[in-house]
Amino acid sequence: MELRWKGWMCSIPIMLAELIFFVYKTGESMLDATIRPYIIRVVCHSRFPTNDSLCRNLDSFPVLEDEIQSEAGSYLIYYRMLVNFPAIFLGLFCGAWSDKYGRKIPMMLPSLGSVFSVLLYMLSLASTNHAIVFILIGALVQGSFGKSSVITMAVNSYASDITDKDDRTRKLGKLLAMNFFGLFAGALLAGIFQDTSDIPATFCTVVFLHAVVVLITIICMPETVPLQVERADAEISKGRGRKMLICENVRESLSVLGRKRVNHGRKLILLLFLISLMNQTCKVGETDITLLFVTHSPLSWPKSWYGYLLSVDYAVMGMCLIVVLPILSNVLNLPDGAIVIIGLLCKIIRLFWAGFIQDSWMVYVSVIIGSFAGMITSAIRSLMSKAVEENEMGKMFSLLASAETASKLLGTVIFVSLYGATAYFFPGFAYIVEAILYMIMLLIMVLVYRDLKKIGTYDLISAFTDTQIFRSEKQGLIAGKQLEVVDELEEEPSVPTPLPAYTP
Repeated sequence: MELRWKGWMCSIPIMLAELIFFVYKTGESMLDATIRPYIIRVVCHSRFPTNDSLCRNLDSFPVLEDEIQSEAGSYLIYYRMLVNFPAIFLGLFCGAWSDKYGRKIPMMLPSLGSVFSVLLYMLSLASTNHAIVFILIGALVQGSFGKSSVITMAVNSYASDITDKDDRTRKLGKLLAMNFFGLFAGALLAGIFQDTSDIPATFCTVVFLHAVVVLITIICMPETVPLQVERADAEISKGRGRKMLICENVRESLSVLGRKRVNHGRKLILLLFLISLMNQTCKVGETDITLLFVTHSPLSWPKSWYGYLLSVDYAVMGMCLIVVLPILSNVLNLPDGAIVIIGLLCKIIRLFWAGFIQDSWMVYVSVIIGSFAGMITSAIRSLMSKAVEENEMGKMFSLLASAETASKLLGTVIFVSLYGATAYFFPGFAYIVEAILYMIMLLIMVLVYRDLKKIGTYDLISAFTDTQIFRSEKQGLIAGKQLEVVDELEEEPSVPTPLPAYTP
């Protein structure tokens, strides 16, 4: 049953969804920006438990700094694996599940997991010998509740449920902007707390933010999908156990990629999905190696400066989505494919620039150059949402969110390992490799854009969905039959029927 909202009744739930996404991303970014430098600190203190001054001035000992960063990079990989790998499967399950039973529970799960994980991170503060163990267990708990993949799927599906197709692209763009603004606020707060306070205060603030998300979701958010408990009970009573239902939901989500569609729609979705996965993988890898890059010589930044850098990066990308994207899309009427190409070009320039950075000002220039890259994700989501059926929205967004989560694992494993192996002779080598990968993405997107021009339409909803094609064919058959009737009438002119003879 499709829920339709009109006028101001639609604006309130949308604003609440944007607020929830913003607050969640603020807490998540604040926690991530704190945990990454905290792991380096824990590794150093595990090797030198009584020498706190050495860990605070690690840049004064270059050889030791390389050893500590190499070991911390390994733990960063373990952290990423534990926090992201379980979230991939939960995201795939919740996509199909939320299409049937509602969006509110998937909205709350990641915040609950973050609260539980922070409690374990707090325990690591009191344990010198087992601090890294508590961090890794906390990462596993956080990932088991879905992390960002589940809430990203939930809020995007929620927005799609209550908005019309014509307004959907703008709403999804605003949600992505809330994502960047939340990341900006979280990174900024993390830097401020590291300079003015301590880690326990940061963890308490994170718990408060996620508690706000849970309360708003429970109290204020109206559900857009009716809860079908009777249907689930009926399926289980038929012998289809819960494990089978879980597998079926995952299979339904994955089937969106393999479903045959008209006008090579399946190829379009697969290529866009590949670009999205590669983009997110490189983006996460760039975030991780930037921490190691800016704290390494010759820059040798304090750890808090990294939080400020992230905040500036996210703020600039958020402003680009709010200001530049509507101009390109609504004023200049550029298609989504062209917007993706522009974003990829700016990203390539940024990465080549970043590979040869020697001064701090060059870091911030690279942020400005790459701000247009924030439009890549928004435009790809818009393209894919218009290439699937209405009843595939939750499944499609769960695939994108799960791919984003998987990319966090891949990006850390690939690029942190690459940086650790090449930092001693060329610290910017990993950035150059990322730039080459973005050139491959650009080539793929140019081919996709060419295919869209061959089809002759940018209305993907009517070009690639079977339902709209069926309707068009049906209308064409009806029109054809009407023309046949008209032709028959023209070929056989009617002869007036003679009146019966008058009988007096």
